Amino acid sequence: MKMTFRIVLEGPVLRDEVLFVDPAEDLEEFDSVIMYSCELLSETDCRLLVGGFGQDVWPVSIDYDLSTILEQLPTLIADLRAGQLTELDFYAQGVQRILDFIPDGEMLRIRCRSGTSWTPEPEFEVAAKEDIVSMLTRLASDFASILQRVAPSIGTLMPFPQWAAGRL
Repeated sequence: MKMTFRIVLEGPVLRDEVLFVDPAEDLEEFDSVIMYSCELLSETDCRLLVGGFGQDVWPVSIDYDLSTILEQLPTLIADLRAGQLTELDFYAQGVQRILDFIPDGEMLRIRCRSGTSWTPEPEFEVAAKEDIVSMLTRLASDFASILQRVAPSIGTLMPFPQWAAGRL
């Protein structure tokens, strides 16, 4: 079965100006920076595209869902590279799906578990581990590059320069 699962961040097309970054925001903790950054990007025409398991377009948002994905990304990528069983939790109300990444040599079996009445069809997709790691690394790189463009004062914070260079 060919993999249809995808996560893509499309950058802003209509906005070239730099966004206002509130100096009162807590930008010390990784999760806080991610949440605030996604809130800022939600003010642009950025689009988060997630699909697969029988649904081409999942009901996801930049401000909440992208934030939850990015918070899990460093551990997820490290686990995938190490060949460990891992998961990505889309826990937002209305989405509520967990993707289990099950290593099988250089391949991954990806299982989608739904926490709603929606049923994934198929329940499993198969992909090369390298393709999934590449897709997730590209997501982080695109996010950091967009952030450096529209909110440079945040885009220079760690780990975003490394992410922009594709290093996670």
